[in-house]
Amino acid sequence: MTHIVTGSGDGTTRVWRLADGALVRAFRAHESAVYSVCASPDGTHIVTGSFDMTPFRAACARVWRLADGAQLHSLEGHGGAVCSVCVSPDGARIVTGSLDRTARVWRMADGSHVRTLEGHASFVVSVRVSPDGVHVVTGSHDGTARIWRLADGAHLRTLGGHTDMVFTVCV
Repeated sequence: MTHIVTGSGDGTTRVWRLADGALVRAFRAHESAVYSVCASPDGTHIVTGSFDMTPFRAACARVWRLADGAQLHSLEGHGGAVCSVCVSPDGARIVTGSLDRTARVWRMADGSHVRTLEGHASFVVSVRVSPDGVHVVTGSHDGTARIWRLADGAHLRTLGGHTDMVFTVCV
């Protein structure tokens, strides 16, 4: 690990050098707040999630090349803010969670939509891919976490018992 990436309410993403905290790059990633950032396992790409919505465009996440800050893909389709982004351990897939109550799976290579994970009754505010790349876990304001199979999007189980919102998940 050589860099730290931050996202801000001012719509910017900043890349910092871990060794000395020096700012390497700052760029305007979105027109709205950057709610989530994630780097690819090989450190070559950054994924950002935001509430960039207009009447003609759905909320999106974006994929950037770390080396020069170039935007590679805009992952559009969510009907609400993208609150959480995660890259699979092999770097091939991106998972996004949104206020539209869904999580979505995308291809890193071309930014194409693979599938939508539906079933939560409220906002999906946290997504994580398991270290082996087999499962996706989502956390929701509906008080549950759900486990999905990444390969085909099958819902495997719901984890209940919280008496309030599930803000974050980890595998």
